[in-house]
Amino acid sequence: MQFQGTFLLLRRHYTRIDKMAGDLKTEFQEFWTRTAGKVRAYMFCACRNWADADDMTQDCYLRALRGWGQFNGSASREAWLFGIARRTSVDWFRRKKTTTENLEEMSRIPAADPGHEKIELIWEAVSGLNADQSQVIQMRFAAGLSYAQIAQALGIPVGTVRSRLHRGLEGVRERIGRTDNET
Repeated sequence: MQFQGTFLLLRRHYTRIDKMAGDLKTEFQEFWTRTAGKVRAYMFCACRNWADADDMTQDCYLRALRGWGQFNGSASREAWLFGIARRTSVDWFRRKKTTTENLEEMSRIPAADPGHEKIELIWEAVSGLNADQSQVIQMRFAAGLSYAQIAQALGIPVGTVRSRLHRGLEGVRERIGRTDNET
C-alpha cells in the first residue's frame, strides 16, 4: 500500500529528516506515526480518492517538516498540523481543479459492502454543505479532532466550531432524508 511507505518517501525525497538531530528525528517519526492515519482520513474526505489522499498527506507532512522548527506552541502540534492539512487540501484543489467528470467516474466505482453505499451517501451530503461546515465535520469525524483542536487549526472560537458542526449535521440529516424520500 502506498500510504505505508509515505514516511520512507518523505525520508528519501527530503533530506531534512536525515539532517535532523536524533531527538527531533524521533519526535517527528513518532508524531507522523500518531497522526498520519487521521490526516489521511481527513484528506480522503476532502478528495474522496485514496491515491490523491496519499499524495495530499505526503505534501502535508513535507510542509510540516519544513516548518517543524518554527512551531511556536500557541496551539497543539496536532492542531497546527491540521491547519497545514487544510491549506494543503485547498492548494491541491486549486491545482487539480477536480472536474464533474472525475466525480461522476468515482461514483461508478462499485460498493465493496452494503455499508459502503451509506457512507458514500453521508460524505456526499457533507460535500454539499458550505465549506466551513464541511471542513469542521471532516476534522471532527474523519480525523477525530476535539473541538479545541479544530478551533486551533482553523483559528476560530470553540463556540463557532460547535455551531458549524451542529448546522452541518442538520444539513447532512436533511440531505440524507431528502435522498431517502426520493427513492
